[in-house]
Amino acid sequence: MPHLWFENTGGWEAQRLRSAELDLSAASLPATTETQSGAQVARLLRVGAEGAQAWALIAPAGSNIRVNGRRVTAGLRALADRDEIRAGERRFFFSAESIAEVVPFPGALRPIFCGRCRLPIATGDPAVCCPGCGIWHHQGGPEKRLCWTYAPACSCCDFQTHLSAELKWVPEEDNPR
Repeated sequence: MPHLWFENTGGWEAQRLRSAELDLSAASLPATTETQSGAQVARLLRVGAEGAQAWALIAPAGSNIRVNGRRVTAGLRALADRDEIRAGERRFFFSAESIAEVVPFPGALRPIFCGRCRLPIATGDPAVCCPGCGIWHHQGGPEKRLCWTYAPACSCCDFQTHLSAELKWVPEEDNPR
């Protein structure tokens, strides 16, 4: 699940992009002089089907919103991993990085088979969707299949299978963009 990084008094803080859109002046982000009035600064939108990792930024006409130093002149910009977004003096970073986490398997129109044991995953069973390749794996449930954590890497790619809640990338002051 992608994240939006924002500067806070103690450094950088990440907010998971759980819903399909986020207003950058949302109350969940610390208020600044640009956002205290409640005026919309810009919005992030997930583009495509549910769960898609494509995101776009929509900026109001005539705003000074910038992505990687360039003004969003047409009011719309597709976002890529680690893009810097500036809204006045406020800085954000969009991160497409996801964390492997155990969630109830949402189900699908057709059966989905575990990437490791090749058995079907039942709707609602604990499972992990690999952030690297998108392949689902069992992780618990009635049969106690621990397919995700069985080996140090995903069965289909080299993504590490630890269940750490830490992001690998954090914005730095010397960001090259």
